[in-house]
Amino acid sequence: MKKNSVCEHQDLLNRLNEKLTMSEKIGFLHRVLRQRCEFVHRIGIAVYDPQDDMLQTFAHSTEGENPLGNYQCRLRDAKSLYRISLDGKPRVINDMSVFARSRKTHARKLETHGYQASYTVPIYQNAQLGGFVFFNSRQAGVFDESSLPYLDMIARLVSLLVNMELKQVQVLLGALRTATCFSGHKDPETGAHLARMARFSRLIANAVARDYRLDDEFVEAVFWFAPMHDIGKIAIPDEILRKPGKLTAGEMAVMKTHTTKGREMIESMLGNFGLEEFGYADLVCHIAECHHENYDGSGYPYGLIGEDIPIEARIVAVADVFDALTSRRSYKEAWSNEEAFAVLRKMATWKLDPRCVEALIACREEIVDIQAAFRDEHEQAVKYVDSPVFSAFRFSCNLQPA
Repeated sequence: MKKNSVCEHQDLLNRLNEKLTMSEKIGFLHRVLRQRCEFVHRIGIAVYDPQDDMLQTFAHSTEGENPLGNYQCRLRDAKSLYRISLDGKPRVINDMSVFARSRKTHARKLETHGYQASYTVPIYQNAQLGGFVFFNSRQAGVFDESSLPYLDMIARLVSLLVNMELKQVQVLLGALRTATCFSGHKDPETGAHLARMARFSRLIANAVARDYRLDDEFVEAVFWFAPMHDIGKIAIPDEILRKPGKLTAGEMAVMKTHTTKGREMIESMLGNFGLEEFGYADLVCHIAECHHENYDGSGYPYGLIGEDIPIEARIVAVADVFDALTSRRSYKEAWSNEEAFAVLRKMATWKLDPRCVEALIACREEIVDIQAAFRDEHEQAVKYVDSPVFSAFRFSCNLQPA
């Protein structure tokens, strides 16, 4: 009797076809991995931003407390990882006591949580370093030739998942840059402004992550999509967007529509690029639509109050206002950081989330580093033309420009 040539088979990795966050996917792979390598107690992912040489924790699956949540550092400051980035080879450490005297926060935290061995694999995208996959164990001496080939396979799968995620992000941000280009660069905000405010947003998000229970994935997404906050301005007529004097009530009403138009544009982009199931769709829409909502309910477009305003929009609002204050514009001189901090604190009484304001102010050294790394291309003196809107704002804050 012939055996049945058709049989059912359970796909071990079928859950990866579902709509899951990156951390949920890593958690699933961790459970699969533990069936064969039960000594792996943690999988962690860090993504790399080459513009400022920054490593940022991104996703993880950890048995017990996560030792490295909402953490970032410069790659060159993590010497062991930096060496991996240079030679492109994985690193095995079967006795992490070699880092016992390390002053680096990540090494101390792993040691404090009892980890004794690690295996680190670099992630590459188009031959460029994109980050690292970390396998950590609370047992020493477990990463050997009996387990490493299987871990390599899992690491490659993780790398593919991360690269697919980053590719979707790049597509959306590329669409933003293209739309801005074809609009004739209507928004006067510079690329340096967007780079700074995105990094200020990440500083804030990392600092308030514990208060608002934000995971690493959320923090990095805020960094990625903060520059899309004003995308709706592309749809505002030039005679309003570039008007040097005070806007009429009707013109202001049109200007305010850049928030809802921004959401419409983002939803259209997602649909046109087949990204309807994009995991960060709500986040990026909230940033565009709600970054002008005020904490006391006086903002637009919906008059949301306090924590009804999405946290991602509250974070971006603080970052955007701070960089606007400390940047030279055609209608104002740059204010010092300390003057801007004073303004933010005044605005925290009605406009901005107080915790987000204090989180940014606490990062003085990091702010200076970001400002030094991302200066405006043209910092020559410009004619000071006072804006009626800015004059009213300055009067309400009882401050004068630097």
